[in-house]
Amino acid sequence: MVNNVKGNEVLYGKKIFLDAISNDLIMSMSNDMLPVEVIEQFHDGTAPLRPMTASEIMQSIKNTGELVFAVRLIDNDRCVGVASLHSVSWKSRYSELTVGVFDETNYSVELVKDVIQTILQFAYWEANLNRVGINVSEDQVILVDALEQVGFVFEGRLRQHIFRNGNYLDQLTYSILQREWSV
Repeated sequence: MVNNVKGNEVLYGKKIFLDAISNDLIMSMSNDMLPVEVIEQFHDGTAPLRPMTASEIMQSIKNTGELVFAVRLIDNDRCVGVASLHSVSWKSRYSELTVGVFDETNYSVELVKDVIQTILQFAYWEANLNRVGINVSEDQVILVDALEQVGFVFEGRLRQHIFRNGNYLDQLTYSILQREWSV
């Protein structure tokens, strides 16, 4: 595949762009509590789920040392979520992907697919990764649909691995290799 993208253009999708998480951006985020369904996109289950604002989530992931980006809309510059490449193994050229959208009005397969395609541009063209994986709960239908449309391959299911709202959910594992991905 020929990479004709130059410089920061690699961080631009069709409707979104990936940006640094700055203190100014965090300060501009809403201090309204997010719905539980939104917070769960960012929650790894290692601590109890608690009410959070978008600015609190941004602050908590800003200094993780991972490749973390604010997801902003091109047309109005508004931050609608976060995407990250984390648990990077530079030796194996592998990373885990996280995608979360704060703004429920923008949470659609089309937007999530654009975010995934854009972060994969960065992963493969800038970070020189070979494999990107993601674990999702079975109830994240929009995310699963977007992953499959982009070309992620279903690798497996951990049965009843997630406990949420009094129910056990399966965790689904997907990945995509550089050679399988197309813009």
